[in-house]
Amino acid sequence: MSGLAEIVLERGFRVSGSDRVESCNTQKLRQKGAKLYIGHDALNVPDDTYLVVYTLAISKDNPEYLKAIEKGIPVMERGHFLGLLTREHDYSICIAGTHGKTTTTSMLAHVMLHANLDPSVHIGGNLPVLGGNVRSSKSPYFVTEACEYHENFLNLSPYAGVILNIEAEHLDYFKDIDDIIYAFKKFIKLIPKEGFAVVCAESKPALFAAEAADCKVYTYGFSDDCDFIAKDIQYKENETRFKVYNNDGILTDLVLKVPGKHNVLNALATCAVCINLGCEKEAVKEGLLNFVSPDRRFQNRGFINGAPIIDDYAHHPTEIKATLDSAKQITKGRVLCVFQPHTYSRAKAFGDDFAEALLDADNLVVTDIYAAREKNPGDINSQMLAEKFLSKGINTKYISDFKEIAEYLKKEVRENDTILLLGAGNVNDIVSFLNE
Repeated sequence: MSGLAEIVLERGFRVSGSDRVESCNTQKLRQKGAKLYIGHDALNVPDDTYLVVYTLAISKDNPEYLKAIEKGIPVMERGHFLGLLTREHDYSICIAGTHGKTTTTSMLAHVMLHANLDPSVHIGGNLPVLGGNVRSSKSPYFVTEACEYHENFLNLSPYAGVILNIEAEHLDYFKDIDDIIYAFKKFIKLIPKEGFAVVCAESKPALFAAEAADCKVYTYGFSDDCDFIAKDIQYKENETRFKVYNNDGILTDLVLKVPGKHNVLNALATCAVCINLGCEKEAVKEGLLNFVSPDRRFQNRGFINGAPIIDDYAHHPTEIKATLDSAKQITKGRVLCVFQPHTYSRAKAFGDDFAEALLDADNLVVTDIYAAREKNPGDINSQMLAEKFLSKGINTKYISDFKEIAEYLKKEVRENDTILLLGAGNVNDIVSFLNE
């Protein structure tokens, strides 16, 4: 939402809005000229408002939403508004998938900037090279995340689309995995014949969805039958090296300063998109070499007792396992995890999967479920999850208070250990208590 607001501010529109709490995003928007309120109130919506853009995170009894309906002011969900922006550019590149959207979109932004394509960019996290989560330009290129929740990505108009993976997720909206695959099929059919799709061959559901495409499809992965292949992968403490092959043989060699097999795949998708956009190989290589992760994607937030504090947005079992594997890859000692489950529906649907994903944690603290848009159904809580994890042999504690968690970590952590904060809620607030 803040990114969309910034784009229209840059384009000369008058913008106002509200949020529940003050944040760096609200402060930045004020500095750029937006009029922002903390707290939702009907008085925040002027009668001469041309359009109200809202997020699905609000309820339909939100006073500002109701005021707009009452006054006949047009309302538009953020996904529809993002769709309008994609139609203003000749080459909109939309990144879809259950995991990795923010990181891959960020990698694309890095490479396209190095290639002097001057893209507009819309990302779900703050990216250091942009100084925020958005970039507005007058070029024909626009790169954005394409979220499948409520089938929002069907509002977009992609020239090129990426499917990173497809897994069961957002089961508060989708019925099952088949329902999700069907949504992705509809997404890939949005790409015109003259455009192209890039699809991960490591995800069978993604390949299945790609069968619906009317455009050219390029696959990527680790097997020789892919169009873009990663080989000779070397994981080191501070970098990952690998070679990229295509049908003509070796294309280039790449170096990443972010760990993990999942990031090799993200970089491979980036390479496939940018080569097909006409970027030079050196721009791809330099852009990825200089890539710095967006906030809350394996982000180092300092040290305690000589151990790094890594903050990550991972909240789905697959993301959690990938992040934990990356931490284990670069840690000489133990990995101490703090896990904040995100939404009751996800905690209920994936309890056993979370246990499987967290098996390699040396110490695990589970804190209260971050409700986000949901109300407590009363049949799932973090104590229940902690008991499940203990039964699987994971060294688990349930602690609800963030300050108490920080005190536990300060006493427990040793040099060469890593502290890993996992979750899409406010688990990263623990950092401030660790620094006290």
